[in-house]
Amino acid sequence: MTEIPPSFSSVIGLGQPQSWFPVRNWNRIGNLVIALVMLAGACLVVLYGIYDASVAFRKHGLAVLDDRLFLPLVIAGIMFLLGGLGGWGAYANWNKGALLCEKGFALRTRRGIQSWTWEDVVSFTAAITRHYTNGIYTGTTHVYTLLNKQGQRLVLSDVFKDVEKLAQAVEQGIFPHLYDQAAAQYNGGQMVLFGPVAVSKAGIRVGKKTYPWQDVKEVSIHQGILKVSKKDGGWFSGASAPASVISNLRVLLSILHQVVGVKAG
Repeated sequence: MTEIPPSFSSVIGLGQPQSWFPVRNWNRIGNLVIALVMLAGACLVVLYGIYDASVAFRKHGLAVLDDRLFLPLVIAGIMFLLGGLGGWGAYANWNKGALLCEKGFALRTRRGIQSWTWEDVVSFTAAITRHYTNGIYTGTTHVYTLLNKQGQRLVLSDVFKDVEKLAQAVEQGIFPHLYDQAAAQYNGGQMVLFGPVAVSKAGIRVGKKTYPWQDVKEVSIHQGILKVSKKDGGWFSGASAPASVISNLRVLLSILHQVVGVKAG
């Protein structure tokens, strides 16, 4: 395991540290380099504009100053804005990192260190998007959103190195207590909510459509879409929802496996 920063020595109640997930170098050093290059470029553009305007002034007088200075100032302004954004990105991410522990994880930001135990988390959603340009795969973005009992929201994204491994560990850590809670609600006759999907002993609801279990032909998940097919139904009789908006998807799938089964594509 990568050496844990000393600032995490104050973290208590999370058990034994397991893995350290720092911010990717691109989000720190890369943003800093962009900021310096853009700011230096903006200065050079302004200096060139002043030089060009002075040459034009000597030849043509005041009438040409505005025309000569306008474009360089616009370009310099855009570069200065990009440089500022890069600088902010470097500043915001410079000390950020996540420490995975036995009983939860701790997140360090410029505002300090925040601890999340597995029992604190009430919602976990994953949005994984594959990108293609002209049919050629160009990369995947990962956005994992967590909510805790205090209503605090946390986003884990590709800013972190190996964020997939971090998210998988978080999901595995929170699964037991979320499943136990959902199973108790289901067995008690309550409706269990998973974002746009809800299940109960009576059936399943996807969006605005509700189906009794006896009317469900198949539940499947394929290419990031959860779909419910109705028995003796037509092409448009079913309902679907993107997996990226379903909270605690793994818990939902575990319940569905036991009730009607889930076909994975």
